[in-house]
Order: sequence, then structure tokens, then C-alpha cells
Amino acid sequence: MNDVVRYEFDQDQHLVVLRIDRPEASNAVSTAVMEGLSAGLQRAKADPNVHALILTGTGNRVFIAGGDLKEFHAELKSEEIVYEKMSQMREVLTEIAHFPKPIIAAVNGAARGGGGEVAAACHFRVGSETATVGFVQVKLGISPGWGGGVLLQRIIGRQKALSMILTGEVIDAHSAEKIGFFDEVVPAGDVLSYAKTFARQITANSPVAVQSLLQLMREADTLPLPQAMERESRLCARLWMTPEHDQAVEAFLKRSQKKG
Repeated sequence: MNDVVRYEFDQDQHLVVLRIDRPEASNAVSTAVMEGLSAGLQRAKADPNVHALILTGTGNRVFIAGGDLKEFHAELKSEEIVYEKMSQMREVLTEIAHFPKPIIAAVNGAARGGGGEVAAACHFRVGSETATVGFVQVKLGISPGWGGGVLLQRIIGRQKALSMILTGEVIDAHSAEKIGFFDEVVPAGDVLSYAKTFARQITANSPVAVQSLLQLMREADTLPLPQAMERESRLCARLWMTPEHDQAVEAFLKRSQKKG
């Protein structure tokens, strides 16, 4: 960890909040933020007591303003250096998208440029009703650089993603929900608490089942349908033999006996 990414672990809820803590810079992603996010993800992955994560920013005005243009403009002076820096954050987003435990973006405010990319990498997105989303890179004469444009297309479809990316339009929270970018829009100030409530619905379940299902759903995107369906059957057979399944069935049968 470092002083720009906070790692907040709730052991009772098996939940980690990764918080970008640069309100003075609109939570912009600097090299230090990249390093902090990477370290936090590795820490959460290695801890078996962590069953889900929430990614958010400090404050209620901005989720992530994008990349830190002040830092990058001063340092990125060749195409190869730019590519290396973009790749550093692309690797973070790849880690988020393929993370073995569910990650929820609590979008507490404006998600601009790279902020939209970070949100797109997460498995779920909860937005404040005051949040806005804009893939505005084209207005700076560039493209999304962290892989988030490709991720956006997978979430909302090619045509909607193409429109957002080529126009740089900034949309409000309810519009983002309507096109499928946000899973839920909640009152301003409630976004983190709602994300935690949603996370608890996940962490209440067997972590083995949750993580296996997350992997299956991700892999199914690239498999022929019969093969993906076969893997689902195979997964169910494997999970059937776990202690968690035995305990759940025993509890169900006891409840049924009491009702009878």
C-alpha cells in the first residue's frame, strides 16, 4: 500500500474497500495510484479471508478523473514511453477484470476518461445518482489507453460504446444505467453503503462457489456453447462434493422438517 490508495478491510464481512485517496487531484490516476492498486489487489488475492472488494474514490464529487495529466504530460515524451505507461495501468485493469473474487465499483461521482475505464473493468458498477460517465479521451485527441474501451463494448454493446468513445459524450447516472453500464443507481451519499450491502449478499455465499462461478462465466465468453454448458455441469458436480454444499443441504432439510 501507499498513501494514495487506502486498503480498508472489514474482517467480519470478508470485504475490502480499495479507495483512491487523492481528492485534491480529483482522484486522478498517477504512477503511485497504479502501484497502490496493484499492491492492494495482490494483497486481497492472497488473503483467503477476503471474499469481495469494492473500488471507490474519496469524496462525493469525483470517482476517478482519469489519468494524471500533470504527471504524464511532464514525463511521457515518446511513443514507447507512453505505451509503457499505458500498459502499466492496462495490466491493473486486466487484473481487475480477471480477478478471482468479485469487484464492485462504487462510482461516487464523475468518472472521466480513465475513470470510466476503471469502472468498466470491475464486475459490477453501482453509481451515485449524481455520478456521470464520459469516455472523453477523444476530446484530447487520444483513445482510451488502458483497455477500457474494449471492456466498455463488452458491457454495453458495440454501437453504444462506439458512440460514447467517438463523441466523448458525458452521460448522467440514469442514462448510464439505461444502457447497462451501471447495475444500480442509488441516492448520493449512499453509494458505498449500497455497494457494501450488495457485496454482503455475495460474501454470504460459499466463496468456493462464488469464485468458481466467476471464473466459469468469464471463460464461457470465449467457449463454444456446448463446451461452456458442459463446464457448468462439471462445476456443479465438483461443488456438490464440497463441505459447504453438505452443510447447506443439512440446514435446508432441518428447516423443511420444522415446517412439516
